[in-house]
Amino acid sequence: MWRMNRKTKLYLIIAFAWTWIGWGGAYMLSERAGLVLSTESTLLTLFTEFLGTEAFAPQLIFALAVYGPFVGFLTVSGFRSLNGRADKRKNLWPYIFLIPVISVLPAVIFSLLTSFYDLKGQSIGTAFSAVWMYFLFNIITSGTEEFGWRGFLYPEMKAEGMSFWDIAWKGGFVWALWHFPLLFILYLPAGAAVLIPSLIGFTASIVAMNYITNFLYEAMDSILAVILLHGLNNTMSFLLVLLFPGTPFTLLTSLMAWVFVWWIEKKHGDLIKAVNGKPDS
Repeated sequence: MWRMNRKTKLYLIIAFAWTWIGWGGAYMLSERAGLVLSTESTLLTLFTEFLGTEAFAPQLIFALAVYGPFVGFLTVSGFRSLNGRADKRKNLWPYIFLIPVISVLPAVIFSLLTSFYDLKGQSIGTAFSAVWMYFLFNIITSGTEEFGWRGFLYPEMKAEGMSFWDIAWKGGFVWALWHFPLLFILYLPAGAAVLIPSLIGFTASIVAMNYITNFLYEAMDSILAVILLHGLNNTMSFLLVLLFPGTPFTLLTSLMAWVFVWWIEKKHGDLIKAVNGKPDS
């Protein structure tokens, strides 16, 4: 059972309310105007594609909704340094870059073997620019979630005496649940047969990513590191879909996240057991 303190409850109320109201409101405004809400738009495309159009208001609300965890963090905790104490940090920077890249490799290989490759008429240079811009804007949008999930929620759960795995499961479910309105927007039109498996699969993958990201934050004591991990992970998923639209192998990236959980357990079990000064269970 999770007995939340007042600060944790306030953080979650703010993070969820800001995001759910924003995403839900943007969707309803778009529906009322007969518009299709673009869930892949960035802050750049917001001003280059939607400025001066009827779609600008709902797209702006949708873009700002992602800052719920960051707003919650600033409210209950105040701003903090992107890096903690240097004497506490382990040099695991290769993990930040290798985990997102290796996670998509099986999906890329199987997609290539089954001829799903399709740039939709784009040049390699254009595709590279799109990926680079997506990464940069992901850092300042979705990446800011890490101030809330790692910068506040993880240490709060840890201080309450939870084991590392308890934090992974419970925090991962909270993180996944926060995304649910977006998944409803994306998959509800396809019906329950698509929506329900998507919710289950997404939740399972987020629990794994919560474990991985918590581990790296614990080991590196760096918000910057997990912001980069978050941005790179989302960008590699974007690249996979960009190069292989319609590929059925995106599920492999979620499975790979659990492979990394297993690998971290084997290689870094001592650090995980040391969390809260007791063995993990």
